[in-house]
Amino acid sequence: MKISGTLKRNFIRAAALANLLLAAMTILAAYGGKVNPATTTIPAIFAMTFPGWVILTMIALGADLFFNRRIALIPFVTLLICLPPLQSFFPLNLSKSVPALDDYDENSFKLMSYNVFDWNEFVQNSDSTKSAPTGGEISEVRTGNPTINLILDEAPEIGCFQECPSIKANKIPGITESQASLFSELFPYSSRTDGEVLFSRFPVTPVKLRQPESRYSWFAAGKVDILGHETLVVSVHLESIGLSNDDKRLYRRITQGAKTNVGKVKRQLLSKLSHAFRVRADEARLLREQIDSLNIGNVIVAGDFNDIPDCYAMRVIAGDDFKNAFSTAGCGPTYTYHANRFLFHIDHVLYRGDMRATDYRCLRKGVSDHYPVEVRFVWE
Repeated sequence: MKISGTLKRNFIRAAALANLLLAAMTILAAYGGKVNPATTTIPAIFAMTFPGWVILTMIALGADLFFNRRIALIPFVTLLICLPPLQSFFPLNLSKSVPALDDYDENSFKLMSYNVFDWNEFVQNSDSTKSAPTGGEISEVRTGNPTINLILDEAPEIGCFQECPSIKANKIPGITESQASLFSELFPYSSRTDGEVLFSRFPVTPVKLRQPESRYSWFAAGKVDILGHETLVVSVHLESIGLSNDDKRLYRRITQGAKTNVGKVKRQLLSKLSHAFRVRADEARLLREQIDSLNIGNVIVAGDFNDIPDCYAMRVIAGDDFKNAFSTAGCGPTYTYHANRFLFHIDHVLYRGDMRATDYRCLRKGVSDHYPVEVRFVWE
């Protein structure tokens, strides 16, 4: 009986220690985006795994409630501490405000943010891309490039598009003359910076911003007269990880559970992640400084952030005055990038001013390696 009691006490101590370690890892992942990557990138890397730690914490809570309810306080308190980051990853806006995304309202507008992948078609689980088919029937009326057809069908009032070449008839990505003409009719106004474009059905005055040093990052901005409200809209593409085909194959092996060399993972993946975190932090500061210098109350920043919600770069841009459209109008978890098993939510819409987001949707369609994001805004 004495031995049994000793074993029980040791088991409880081990369980409590395991719960404490899990709590520490979960909290680190939850608030990793608060740490400047220039200091260390370890918290930022942990932040990318936050949903996994939350799931483990919930499993631990269920097990603890069954075996020892006092220990269950540890995962329960952990989840309470992590509630704000949880709202960013898993918002529960169950009651939708009106108007909804596809409803017309004279006091609202719909914005789409979309990395269009150079109008090409992404081939899942491969190391190459292929051009979008020409002449394939995409809808009942139009043929041609499927990405352009998707945008024409959704018909947003504002489009923030990344990796976006010129839209003209071209056989390689399958753009027809009819598509190019319809696109121009839909968006008569625009502001472009290399691969970054702001399209609008409202009048736009282009705003020249100082660009990031990286040749893979851009800001395209304009003052848009949205229903009589001057609004600064910025389409952004922040630094990507820059993984090679070999890096992607390595990541697929990891996610498949195959044995991998730890040193190789550190050299190929973690080092590139760390570099990208630092570069994005600098780009975010550059953008935020310029937004502040323009002194415009209504601002929307949308695009491919190449990082998760509540990351350091997003926190720098958002400051204390921006809201995340996903947090305020979305419901449930989502991911906007789907290539090579990298299922991450990296396309975001931030806003401030006299508007509010009433609906958010990530459209599970299209041929890009990203999914398009749409937000319905209403003027207060």
